[in-house]
Amino acid sequence: MALSLIDGLVFAFLVVAMTLVRYDFHTYLVNGPGMLVCSAIALVVFFIGGPLAIYRGRYRRGSTDQFAAIVGTVALGVGIMWVVEFAFASRLLIPTSVPITAGALMVVIKSLENWIRRNLRQRSLTMSGASRPTIVVGAGNQGMLALDMIAQDSHNEFVAVGILDDDPAKRHLRYNGIRVLGPIADISAHVDRTGAGAVIIAISDLPPEDLSRIASNLESRPVEIKIMPKLSDSALARPEPDAHDVAGLRHRSFRDVSLEDLIGRKPISTNIDDIASAITGKVVLVTGAGGSIGSQLCRQVARFDPARLIMTDRDESGLHATELGLEGSALLTSDDLVLGDLRDPAFIDTLVAEAKPDIIFHAAALKHLTFLERFPEQAVRTNVGASLDLLNAAVAHDVDAFVHISTDKAAGATSVLGRTKFSIERAIASVAAVTGRRYMSVRFGNVLGSRGSVLETFVAQVAAGDPVTVTDPEVTRYFMTADEACELVLQAAAIGGPGETLVLDMGEPIRIADLAKRVIALSGRSDAQIVYTGLRPGEKLTEALLSPGEANSRPNHPLITQVPITPIDLEKLGALIAESRDPLVFTHRSALEAHLTRLLDSEATPVTDDATDAIGPVSTASGIAEPDVEPHDTGVGR
Repeated sequence: MALSLIDGLVFAFLVVAMTLVRYDFHTYLVNGPGMLVCSAIALVVFFIGGPLAIYRGRYRRGSTDQFAAIVGTVALGVGIMWVVEFAFASRLLIPTSVPITAGALMVVIKSLENWIRRNLRQRSLTMSGASRPTIVVGAGNQGMLALDMIAQDSHNEFVAVGILDDDPAKRHLRYNGIRVLGPIADISAHVDRTGAGAVIIAISDLPPEDLSRIASNLESRPVEIKIMPKLSDSALARPEPDAHDVAGLRHRSFRDVSLEDLIGRKPISTNIDDIASAITGKVVLVTGAGGSIGSQLCRQVARFDPARLIMTDRDESGLHATELGLEGSALLTSDDLVLGDLRDPAFIDTLVAEAKPDIIFHAAALKHLTFLERFPEQAVRTNVGASLDLLNAAVAHDVDAFVHISTDKAAGATSVLGRTKFSIERAIASVAAVTGRRYMSVRFGNVLGSRGSVLETFVAQVAAGDPVTVTDPEVTRYFMTADEACELVLQAAAIGGPGETLVLDMGEPIRIADLAKRVIALSGRSDAQIVYTGLRPGEKLTEALLSPGEANSRPNHPLITQVPITPIDLEKLGALIAESRDPLVFTHRSALEAHLTRLLDSEATPVTDDATDAIGPVSTASGIAEPDVEPHDTGVGR
């Protein structure tokens, strides 16, 4: 009510003032009663219209909607004055220009009031230190929306101090008192000049290399980088921490920069019809269902309405988390959750016999390269023995399709991890050659955000104030997200042929040192150091997705290479597994590793119909369903 009264008094004063100005302050020429009646109209219009239309809580103060209501109220007052003037022209004559001039000045005054209030608020927030000075990158629609969100934030976390944009046409643009300072390339200079503590990226299609460049330019400055999410981004409605966020925390609307943003994975395109036909109405078994890849694979499979989805793992906590993610509750009473150890061949046979799956996704494995170099017998028992037992059970119980999750370490393998995975790729080729069934492997690299991954390691080191450890300045690795990997695994299962290894397109390899620098830059900890520890046994400086001699042929999908794999002698592979289970293996680990290397380097024995007899005896050597499957060697120093 008080604001309405003040506005009414101001409007009435303007009517009087403009009337006097119109007559050059010759008061004897002024029609006093007419002037007073029009002033009263100005007062009453705002006194009544203010509470009803402007200040009743319908509009945010200073918003364009409220300003439109003010303009409408002014126009109503001017209109009534005109009606009164023409109705009583003989008695209350005042110049027609007075209501128009007074109304225009009223609009100008209210505009100026909003501008002053906004700038005083911004200045007080900046001076008090209650809000972080913020630069918005992008002067398009997203940038304007970001500025509005900053202004409307009741927490006053940010205060905008400038905009950056490369468009010359926007060089002199101002929005709500915030102006474009210059091009994005000069961001470091503008951060220094304005004292900005935060940068909000408000360009929806900003190339990842540009985002990386921004982070690089700000590496030595304690500046936090935020992303203005797209309106469809579910992050807008999800305030809880996300595993892929560098700092693990979200602002109400502006999310943290994820490494997916910096890596710039191109959107994948899959054939939904192919995937649906391979899974819908089928019984699906997923091993390692409690791990990063296994759990995400379960979520992807569930989208396509399988007849049944059986999930097994030896990690009860992992299964609990997977069911919670799928069902929203985790009572652990479902028959589709199976707790068991894949090192037990009887468990494998019973599981497959009772589940009668149409397709098996084998995502259980030991994955940490350095551990497996030290304990090769565990790698052979798990990655080879358990996989071969599961393969044997699939053949025995007429499973139509078998998909083994492999790793890029299997290409030109130099590590125990890579060799064990490649040996199963070849074993699957041997079995598929005999049975003709769609048994295959899928090979890809490191998965962002999975347990034990480079992202998790770097973030933990930065948060703890420790140096960030990288093996070598030039080490590179392939990366993709769990969503991408699992969706392409399902696509591969739909198009793969018997015995093939399907290699997923991982994009361009990423330098691990660059990744570490981005994490440090985004954390705002300019004092964090990178320490190079040197390559460990079995590690490569660079990874390849294909072995020498493997052709990059993509007949069915632009992101999936289909590679024919040379079969392996299953009897010799069984002997290797038996050696790994020898109680004295701990005293001759190097001999076991040499045996594995010789086996893969030897020529494969031609596959005959009798080859299936070689599968049975191997079933005595089984392995553990580990809770995670991400092929790991990420170049992180330990």
